[in-house]
Amino acid sequence: MKFTQSLLAVSVLGLTAFTAQAAQYPDLPVGIKSGAGALIGDTVYVGLGSGGDKFYSLNLKEKDAQWQELAAFPGGTRNQPVAAGIDGKLYVFGGFQNNDVADNQVINDAYSYDPATNTWTKLDTRSPRAAVGASGVTDHGKVYFVGGINQEIWNGLFQDVKKASSGLDKEADKDKIAAATKPIFDAYFNLRAQDFFFSSEIVSYEPATNTWRNEGYFPYSGRAGASVGINNDKLLVVNGEIKAGLRTDGTAQGTITKDGVKDWKKLGDLPAPKGYDAQDGIAGGMGGYTNGHFIVTGGANFPGARANYAKGINDAHRTGGLKKTYHSDFYALDAQHGTWKIIGNYPKNIAYGVALPYENKLLFVGGETDGGAALTEVRTVSFDGKKLVVEE
Repeated sequence: MKFTQSLLAVSVLGLTAFTAQAAQYPDLPVGIKSGAGALIGDTVYVGLGSGGDKFYSLNLKEKDAQWQELAAFPGGTRNQPVAAGIDGKLYVFGGFQNNDVADNQVINDAYSYDPATNTWTKLDTRSPRAAVGASGVTDHGKVYFVGGINQEIWNGLFQDVKKASSGLDKEADKDKIAAATKPIFDAYFNLRAQDFFFSSEIVSYEPATNTWRNEGYFPYSGRAGASVGINNDKLLVVNGEIKAGLRTDGTAQGTITKDGVKDWKKLGDLPAPKGYDAQDGIAGGMGGYTNGHFIVTGGANFPGARANYAKGINDAHRTGGLKKTYHSDFYALDAQHGTWKIIGNYPKNIAYGVALPYENKLLFVGGETDGGAALTEVRTVSFDGKKLVVEE
């Protein structure tokens, strides 16, 4: 998106002003949602997800730079992998893909990409916990993984679905497939949150030593799709999915030590978004640190699911036909008091994109919006404690 002049729209929300500014970077060549991305120096790398096996790079310092297509990712198409940039290389972990076993199978391999040679290498390692649904963040040469789905339960679900629909045509026999697989999905969605066995372990990977490490346990239930950030050895975890279709509004913070992540404490819950009586929690939010302040926006949920679950309805989001809803409210953490406030809105509802801290700003790349449409846009966002600036 390109504008020839800056756009300015200021509104006061408490002590917070919102400012829109002109776009800085070109759009992606294709819409990318449920992909992954990372920074290496001044170059951002984004790919996979709805981008197939493609990865692209953009030099953020080069004037009039355009996205460059890299060598194709050799692991095939992947949704929801984790990516990280460490010591000049890009690392990609896990994800799920359709393969000969069944659709949507969790993969636990790892690859590195060397920008100097435009080549990928499959690493001689595998993640000890599913990287799908995990949120990754780097610190001191390590990638920290928070949460993640249970590989055995997830893969088994879709293997059972494939078996039940064997011999049926996906297009011609839709009704028969729905009837054959309904008992399988019903049993899955009726599990309690704790019976999904989402990972509560904090796992790290250090490329320099090719070593995985258990960094301790997250005490507030396993989750998928949380927003995470690290600042001054503090690991912040915001919301996420605690079972299929059900989110938490909780946030927590732990301290990174040489012996793992410890001294976890619960922070305030996210407030209800504008127009809603309650906060259902968000998964796939876009967040990170800017000028020392953690902010998060977007994400998706099923409004009413938490209330259903509190009533003992385990299949909380399908009951009553709750609609998947995307959001745009920006939340900022008051680090001193551990509380949150709404500071403005993103220009559109957004989730499942790439958010990366860069030069005291956050770089938002791709994502999806209402109806699941993949986005190509690239924007910067910043917050200094008083003013929220969002690129238009």
